[in-house]
Amino acid sequence: MVYDYFGNTSLRVRNLLYNFETQLILFEELFSNADKMDTWSNGSNLQLKYLEFLKQHNLLESKKKTTNLGTKDARVKSAPLEDYHLINRKQKLITPQGYELLNLIKTQSYKINNDFLQIDLISLFFLKATLNFNHNSSLLDKYLEVFKAFNGILELETFRFLPLINNFENTKDFIDSIKNKNLIHNILLQSPQYKQHLTIFLEDLAKNTPKADYFKTAKGIKTALVIIKVLKEIFLPFRDSKDLQILENLINSNNYLDFKKLYLPYIIKNGKKSEKILALEKFCEGDLLNFGKRFFEFIFTARILSNLDDCLDLNRRYLNLTGIFEFSQDKVEVNLIFKIILKHSNYKEVLERIAKSPISQSFLSEYFNNKEFKKYFQELGITKPQEIKNYKLKIDKERLIKLLKTRFTKENIIEILNLFNDRNNDAKIYENVTIEATIPTIFEYIIAIAWCYIDENKVERILEAGLSLDSNLLPKSHSVGGSADFIYSYTNHCLMIEVTLTQSSNQRRSEMESVSRHLGNLLLSLDSQSQAQSYGIFIAPYLDKNVLNDFRSRINCYFENEKSHIKGMKILPLSTQDIITILESNSSYQALLPKFQKALSSNEIWGSKWYQTHIQPMLKSL
Repeated sequence: MVYDYFGNTSLRVRNLLYNFETQLILFEELFSNADKMDTWSNGSNLQLKYLEFLKQHNLLESKKKTTNLGTKDARVKSAPLEDYHLINRKQKLITPQGYELLNLIKTQSYKINNDFLQIDLISLFFLKATLNFNHNSSLLDKYLEVFKAFNGILELETFRFLPLINNFENTKDFIDSIKNKNLIHNILLQSPQYKQHLTIFLEDLAKNTPKADYFKTAKGIKTALVIIKVLKEIFLPFRDSKDLQILENLINSNNYLDFKKLYLPYIIKNGKKSEKILALEKFCEGDLLNFGKRFFEFIFTARILSNLDDCLDLNRRYLNLTGIFEFSQDKVEVNLIFKIILKHSNYKEVLERIAKSPISQSFLSEYFNNKEFKKYFQELGITKPQEIKNYKLKIDKERLIKLLKTRFTKENIIEILNLFNDRNNDAKIYENVTIEATIPTIFEYIIAIAWCYIDENKVERILEAGLSLDSNLLPKSHSVGGSADFIYSYTNHCLMIEVTLTQSSNQRRSEMESVSRHLGNLLLSLDSQSQAQSYGIFIAPYLDKNVLNDFRSRINCYFENEKSHIKGMKILPLSTQDIITILESNSSYQALLPKFQKALSSNEIWGSKWYQTHIQPMLKSL
């Protein structure tokens, strides 16, 4: 049995994209400082150095002490970079493809979308890299051929089967097996080893001497012994006696825990006890020969499905890097542009060009003039290249509205905001939002959604926040950049929002200068009328008193560049609890603005006192 998927079952990390990018930057440093005598080998100094890099950048979750185990981590965690042709560890070099990604990272190209595909350039790079995947360079082509056969949309169950694609002579046979709903059965019947073991098993079963040998795995015979134990103590006795108490023993007893964990869920579903008994009773029906065939196929089918569950998570996460797949609870689909590409009579030429060409914003733009593509775009009401961006924006807004209704209601946002007050809640935050972004990035995303609710449910505020979003409109983190200010334009003023999770002395060190500099530069870019009305909001779970003092003192400070200057800038500090108070009050930004401006215009310049005597009472009155 062959399983072909993306990723590595021994490497499951949070923040996959951030992990890729950071490791590539670390390898650039490692290789540039490596001595000619350094080698990438088990337990080598080079691997130990890289292990230290991983620890320093919090990319090593298990802090192993021994050299052998530690350097294994260095090898395993960096293996995907080689799978994607980014590095060559033996030769101690970054590949040309690796340097292409490095350049995209350092220039923050995730902020730039490709004009034709409407995905950011780093996502486009990973689409290219996935088309050239080291283990099987045709794997994504085959996956996409399956998507094409189903008009760009797969049920999750069908997507789960994709790793089995190379067990078939060609993709068409795989697709036919899916459509006929007998895929695993066909794979098993094609295996000479399976048929041989089945014949022996049936012969032994007829003599009442079943053995564990035919159920052994690469990990040994332990599971096989459990299978034979259940067969001998449960299924065969029940077939002879029809005593339902025997089936109840399987459900209730602790003697068969491994079987119940690994195999039983594939026979019975969660439900009433009587329903479970009925399912087991049905499983045991028929003569001994048919039961034996059913039991034998069931064991191997359950193993395949279990392995596919492992592959599913990896495929989902690695394919998400490409920016073209959209995942929901029960289906996976390629995005709008890729559905159009797959409809094209020459779509494989497009895939080949992506796989072999340099990444740029204008790459593939010549296809705007392709007669067949023009026809497909016109069916969507798109007649000019620039209209694709507007169409995508319209679709994204619709998807965001749905996301807010299902996953991020105002009540859910309040619950998540409360979690940021204690970093021990990080696991809950990941669970509620995504594991593909760091906690600071998730905080920015949640604040952007909160502001959408405050600003009269304008979903465009989320898209205007300058965040990097994946194909499911969830946040993703990058190794360079990030921590963007949200800059929102209104009729007579601009608002800059800056958020942080830093606390105490770290907050003073990292935020005092940067917030005022960012706001100062924004104000200098505006006309004098807008300058007077524009201001900044600083949001953090914790507000340091001296940060409050510093921000308030800026009301009287000059800020200048070579061309002009301003006197004073207004910064309104709000805690996450303050944001929760605003959300719970259902106050709109339009109603809040005069209250904010009144507090900012106060004569009180002692920052911590001003926050206590002006801002907090104003919020309590909402």
